[in-house]
Amino acid sequence: MPLDSRYEVNKPDVVDESVDGEVLIVHLGTGAYYSSRGVGDAAWQLIAAGSTALETSGLLQAARPAVADFVEHLLAEGLIRPRTKPVEPPPLVTVVPGEPVLEKYTDMQELLLLDPIHDVEEAGWPKAKPGAAAE
Repeated sequence: MPLDSRYEVNKPDVVDESVDGEVLIVHLGTGAYYSSRGVGDAAWQLIAAGSTALETSGLLQAARPAVADFVEHLLAEGLIRPRTKPVEPPPLVTVVPGEPVLEKYTDMQELLLLDPIHDVEEAGWPKAKPGAAAE
């Protein structure tokens, strides 16, 4: 993985929320969910906005190999993909010492995969069947 590649969140399969220094990430396609705290949350926000691993390590004052490993882990889990949109301005993040770590949980995988929201298309839900008469 080149340190100067840019990525984006793998939407709509992946949803994320950063709250109080922790990012929660759910991969709706696999049912796995993830957590990263402190420097990991900040790294996620920067990478999701289009910062490269090199830029992220500089902004966070984190070791390049640690950030590169974090990005590779995000890619391997299908949480990010190569960027297709313009780069966003980097968010303001708090510099937290340490290395980014991604924790993976699969204990609710079956439950998350049963959720009918996964079957929603861009047109929304519920969607009328083709040829159905409008009442």
